[in-house]
Amino acid sequence: MAELTFQTVTGAAAVGDVWLADAHEHLWIKPPEGIPAEVRFELSDEAKIRAELSDFRQAGGTTLIDCQPGGCGRDANRLIALSRATGLQVTATTGFHQQKYYPPGYWLWSASVYDAADYFIEELTVGMRESSEHACASTIKVGYEGVIEGQSRTLMEAAALAAAHTGALILFHTEQGRGVEALLPFFADRKVSPERLYLCHVDKRPDAGLHRELAQAGVLLGYDTFARPKYDPDRGAWRLLRELSDAGLDEHIAIGLDMASASMWRHYGGEPGLLMLTEAILPRLRREGFSEDSIARLTGQNIARTLVRRIDS
Repeated sequence: MAELTFQTVTGAAAVGDVWLADAHEHLWIKPPEGIPAEVRFELSDEAKIRAELSDFRQAGGTTLIDCQPGGCGRDANRLIALSRATGLQVTATTGFHQQKYYPPGYWLWSASVYDAADYFIEELTVGMRESSEHACASTIKVGYEGVIEGQSRTLMEAAALAAAHTGALILFHTEQGRGVEALLPFFADRKVSPERLYLCHVDKRPDAGLHRELAQAGVLLGYDTFARPKYDPDRGAWRLLRELSDAGLDEHIAIGLDMASASMWRHYGGEPGLLMLTEAILPRLRREGFSEDSIARLTGQNIARTLVRRIDS
């Protein structure tokens, strides 16, 4: 049987080589001009980022899933350079984020379904537009605000076309899990199965019954509030991890940190840093009695397996 692989910014990587992944991260954000200060997140000090990533690599980290799409701060060339400098597997995303992160008049917010789909497919199969090496994106991001309407609906239609054509995973920003119930039927009607959907930030909506239903349907749930006290991760992410694991559903969860703010990076002078995965999350999973197989799934194998492209029949 051929070894399963997934796309990174430097080529194919083997699923079996993923030992510790941060399944939702932002490695580089250089916002365009015209973004309001209240939504202007910037991570663009290459030396500090490289040092943080090197620490993660030395602690056993192997893989980072970058979630910043083109047009609102992504730089594929920087992702390639950071991957090569640190030895980490780095994936990139095409698709779209919420409109507030784009400059006024950005073309995607008036694009047709087919123009947007062509763009997503090009970035997944030919190369990201700013990449000098034709590095391909791995995932399609959808900046979902909880309702399917307007131009966001148009772009979600385009994401569905691109996923159906390429087999790529759709990675969702959700607003605290709001409205996620509508996503499965919307994409199923467009020939995209739940196994191609990765719903991030859903631990901000700690409804264990909903999470069980989503996992049983086949989606991947992104738990990424461990470093955000305001979302009470003991009541949210950690409780959900235990309940879904006890229900035999730990193959449908991926753990990430989502450090889009420089204040969360140690080499920027903040906390907790990427080493939270090795210093806090892994030890707690072991203290709470999660098996090593379960830990491997939650912290690497689930996201790696889901990144493998599969075209639904």
